[in-house]
Amino acid sequence: MTGLVVVTHAGLATSLIAASSMITGSSEGCEAVELHADDPADGLVGRIAEALKTVGSDGAIIMTDMFGGTPSNAAMSFLQEGKVEVVTGVNLPMMVEFFSRRGRMTLEELCASLLRCGRESVIVAGEFLK
Repeated sequence: MTGLVVVTHAGLATSLIAASSMITGSSEGCEAVELHADDPADGLVGRIAEALKTVGSDGAIIMTDMFGGTPSNAAMSFLQEGKVEVVTGVNLPMMVEFFSRRGRMTLEELCASLLRCGRESVIVAGEFLK
């Protein structure tokens, strides 16, 4: 089963995991890694490495909050074709999608599904209702 490491600023990763677990009933094989204001940025890579060790050996996705941010930049060092992929811009619908589909898709298929879900879940309600 594909593992998940959510790497974000502040407490977002923990909150996203808690919310998606409430909806899907699952957070197995998932770890939060967070960068807080008083954390040294150079320790982030080591914490991501430790989290990857605990989420399983069938490949993993690292979801980060913002492309180009420190969590995303640190996660990029773990890219490994067919084993570890990084998806940025994580939101709650993407988390629910991950837990709902991860046992039925390859790593590549799951990443494509997460990207599509993330894009489709951001709407302007007023325009949607027209």
